[in-house]
Amino acid sequence: MTFPGEDLDSETLTHGQSSPAHDVTTFAGRFALALRGESPHAFSKRSGISGTMVRKYLDEGSLPGLDKLLEIAEHTNVTLDWLAANRGPMRPGSTIMISGGSGTPEGFVSVPKLDIRPSAGAGSMAVYEESEPDIFAFREEWLRRIGVSPKFARLMVAQGDSMRETINDGDLMIVDISIREFIGEAIYVLVYGGLVRLKRLQLLRSGVLLLKSDNREYATEEVPLAEQPELIIGGRVRWAGGAI
Repeated sequence: MTFPGEDLDSETLTHGQSSPAHDVTTFAGRFALALRGESPHAFSKRSGISGTMVRKYLDEGSLPGLDKLLEIAEHTNVTLDWLAANRGPMRPGSTIMISGGSGTPEGFVSVPKLDIRPSAGAGSMAVYEESEPDIFAFREEWLRRIGVSPKFARLMVAQGDSMRETINDGDLMIVDISIREFIGEAIYVLVYGGLVRLKRLQLLRSGVLLLKSDNREYATEEVPLAEQPELIIGGRVRWAGGAI
């Protein structure tokens, strides 16, 4: 099983707002994502690659030669395979897979896989932690950097396309299960209307809670104050295998 790399901007997650979507199927999209908001001019000065070439890579999607690919990968802290061909993890060394019986290397912590299901009765949920022969371990420092305490980090698999292109069906997510209430606009795993949802929540001044989908084919849902006790938050998404 292959686990996507560190595709998510930790500062974006901390502030609960999404960064612009990047098409990681193109080199230009991967390069833009790797820059993590840094301007082409600043990257050019830092890396020594001419500004003209940087803009050509970003605007025209031209694929650099191997020497320039290596320089870009080194200066953006991404793997060469991911940058050149969208293969393997984006970031080096953020996660490893541990076979059954193996110990967790120093500096890494194992992250259990979580399954959230609606329970009988309005506004309730059942939480199951799955035990698998192969589990994933993440660098403790990286988990803290994206804003989640290792003991509250859980791994989940996204289902459905309501959050496409931010989070796609089948993407792996790290969910902070210490967050069980709305704390600001962000993406949450929740149970509402008898269904497990993955939604971006926004609170209006009127007190109405909006359930927003990043896929524009889905309409925004309104949860009035009277119905909000029926909405149960299971955790906040802090990282996903897609580009947030």
